[in-house]
Amino acid sequence: MRLHLGGHLNWYDVNKRTWLALPLAGPTRLTVCLAELGVPVGEVAIVVVNRQAVTEADPLLADGDVVELFPPLGGG
Repeated sequence: MRLHLGGHLNWYDVNKRTWLALPLAGPTRLTVCLAELGVPVGEVAIVVVNRQAVTEADPLLADGDVVELFPPLGGG
């Protein structure tokens, strides 16, 4: 799986990468991936899987997926 950490989410990666390659042994829930990376679930507001916005709270991900995560957006 290719994973994009948008906005400030890359701060949770030790190397501050925006794109990561995460091999998955089988179908895996998003929350499991987030826990492994140390990204708090509450920091993710938008989830895009294979260029489709996901409304499901904890989507099931597969090894070939491209997943993009974004924090809440705000303005001032």
